[in-house]
Amino acid sequence: MSELCEVCGEAEATHTCRLCGRKVCDKHFDSKTGLCAICSGALCEICHEKLAVTFCPSCGRLVCYDDSVQIDEVRRVCKECYAKGFRGPNVQLEAPYIGGAIKLARRTLHV
Repeated sequence: MSELCEVCGEAEATHTCRLCGRKVCDKHFDSKTGLCAICSGALCEICHEKLAVTFCPSCGRLVCYDDSVQIDEVRRVCKECYAKGFRGPNVQLEAPYIGGAIKLARRTLHV
């Protein structure tokens, strides 16, 4: 018996994700990147190579460890926003911050 896709659990798994090793079907595999749908949705929006660890509280993009800078005990900001002078929360930046949190949650929960 062949393996089933680890994302949908229904179709036959014909590919293996190069990052996580999941066995997935054609529908849940991106042949351009060699990634499953889950890893593809969680990629850093700067380098497009590594999995994101958080989102930038300034611009809302998902960022990996290497493309972000720690700004306090909890938050990281993307290197681009850090270079522009972002050092902490700002009331004017509340929408991108909340938008980034929502985007990260949706990708994590696959909504």
